[in-house]
Amino acid sequence: MAAVAPVFLVPSPKLGTITDVAPEILNASHNDWIGLSREVLEKKREAASKGAWKPEPMTDISEEHSFIRPFGAQFCPALQELNSIGVVVKWPANAIFERKAPRVWEIRSAEPHGFYKFHTMSSFVEGGLAEAVSIELGWIVSTPPGVSVLIKNIPNNHGGAKDGITFAEGTVRTDQAAIPMQVHAFLSPNAPKQIVVKRGEPMALLMPYRREKFEIHVKNDADSVELAAKYAQLDQETFANSPGRYKALFVEDSNPSPLYPLLEQRLPKKEDA
Repeated sequence: MAAVAPVFLVPSPKLGTITDVAPEILNASHNDWIGLSREVLEKKREAASKGAWKPEPMTDISEEHSFIRPFGAQFCPALQELNSIGVVVKWPANAIFERKAPRVWEIRSAEPHGFYKFHTMSSFVEGGLAEAVSIELGWIVSTPPGVSVLIKNIPNNHGGAKDGITFAEGTVRTDQAAIPMQVHAFLSPNAPKQIVVKRGEPMALLMPYRREKFEIHVKNDADSVELAAKYAQLDQETFANSPGRYKALFVEDSNPSPLYPLLEQRLPKKEDA
């Protein structure tokens, strides 16, 4: 097993005491899909108790459903895996963003260091009447050689930044540049007139990744399509017949896909290409 590559986050002195703004690993509490699944489950239970809805066969909505027949976003392997890919950074200071006129926002903050700045000339020209602010995250990130950091909106979290604010997603070569992390944020023309951000609330996601070259091959020959369909069916049956087994086999364990080496064998030899 390869050694774990360390990623360092160093706070800016401007942040002061970092207890309330310390980054945290992305987890299920940031995922609105999981919250929605739980809300739907409660509504189904209420409807069933009133006789207004009857569960389909193999659908268990009892308190034991997580052990008998789990369903919902909280049991989705894809969403569970998502929780291991990034670090959530917090808003560095309290502030109020208030629209004063089209394309004009006022930013009020008691923080004297100025983490937020309104840009009179937006870089998001595709959005028409678009406005943007720049936000200093308050952190310098340093990574091993070959590792960059992708700045993203918190996935599946509709209020993760704030309603009306969307971060510009981009990559910083943190193995080469020791600079304070900064991100631009798009203020939607349909954003509320006033947006309140609070220090310590989840703001954005930092996702370290290793830069590697790769090739994409579309394998649409009949043999490859048939082979891939066969393995897809096996995986789907595993998931359907034994809920939780898919996650145990393909997320929590390190079983390699048997399909990949078979497709790799079908690549043309370099000397033949």
